Amino acid sequence: MARERFVGIDVAKGWVDVVELPGGAHTRVANDPDGWAALVERFVADPPALIVLEASGGYEIGVVTSLDLAGLTPVVANPLSTRRFAQSLGQRAKTDRVDAAMLAAYGERLRPTPRPIPDATARHLRELLARHRQLTKMLVEEKNRRQQATPLLRPAIAAHIAWLEGQRDEVDRLLQSVVASDPGWQARVELLDSVPGIGPLTATIVAVGMPELGACSGKAAAALLGAAPYAVESGLLRGQRHIGGGRRLVRHALYEAVTSTIRWEPTLRDHYARLRAARKPHKVAMIACERRLVGILNAMLRDGLTWQETEVGQGRFLHAVP
Repeated sequence: MARERFVGIDVAKGWVDVVELPGGAHTRVANDPDGWAALVERFVADPPALIVLEASGGYEIGVVTSLDLAGLTPVVANPLSTRRFAQSLGQRAKTDRVDAAMLAAYGERLRPTPRPIPDATARHLRELLARHRQLTKMLVEEKNRRQQATPLLRPAIAAHIAWLEGQRDEVDRLLQSVVASDPGWQARVELLDSVPGIGPLTATIVAVGMPELGACSGKAAAALLGAAPYAVESGLLRGQRHIGGGRRLVRHALYEAVTSTIRWEPTLRDHYARLRAARKPHKVAMIACERRLVGILNAMLRDGLTWQETEVGQGRFLHAVP
C-alpha cells in the first residue's frame, strides 16, 4: 500500500520551496500566479495527505488561496509552533529547503487539521482593519509630536493630522460598505453592534477576528480570545494563574468595550462590583467581565439574538451562557 505523502511549503517574497515526504523531493517555483498554478496542477493530479506552510507576513496569501480554491486547503501553521517543533528535533540549520522539509515533517507527525480559508469579504475586512490600525497609530504619534513641536512646525503637523483623520474616515466608510455588501456579515456585525459599549468598528473587529463565535462553547470562546486563565502548578507549587495567547487584537478591542459597558450595563456592572468587593484587582475583574461578555456574544450569535432580546439585555441572567 502506498504511503501517505506530506508536503511542506516554505514561502519567501519571490519564490516558494516545496519538499515532499517521504523521499524529500525538492522543487522551487515563483511566488506569483504562474507558480501557484503550477503547484495546483501538480497536486490536483496526485493530492497529498496534507500540505503545510506557515504564516509569512502575507506573502503566503496567494498560494494558500489558490490551493484552497482547488480543494487542497493547506494548514497555515503558527511560525512559533513550527520553530519549537524544529528545536524539538535538534534542528539548528535554517534555510528555505530545510524549513520546507521541517514543515512536511510537522504535518506528518502532528497531523494538524486545515482550517477554512476566510472568504473574500473577510479578507477585505481584515485588510481594512489593518489599515485602520496603522492610521490610528500614526495619528497618535503625530498628536504627540504636535505637543512638543515649535510654532514653526506645528502647522505642518496639524495639516498631516487632518489628512490622516480624513484617510481613517474613508476607511470607516469602506468598512461599512464592505459589511453592507454581504448579508451574512451584515447580520453578524449588527448583532454584535447591539451590545452596549460595542460600536460598529469593535463589532467588525470581533466578527472578523473570531469567526468561531456562535459555533463553539463559551469556554472555548474564552480560550480563543486569550481570556482564560491557565494553571501554574508543579508539585506543591500553586502559582498565580495568568491569561495569554489568543486573539490579541480582539481581546484589546473587547477590553475597551468592557471599560464602557461596566459603567452602564447592569449585569456586567454588578459582576465587576462583586469581584472588586471580593478584593480582586481591577485588571482581574476586567478580564473576568470580558470573559463573561464573550460568552454572551457567543450565545447571541449561536441563537441569532440581539442584546435586547437576551435575558441579560432584559435584566435577567442569561442561563445559556456557560
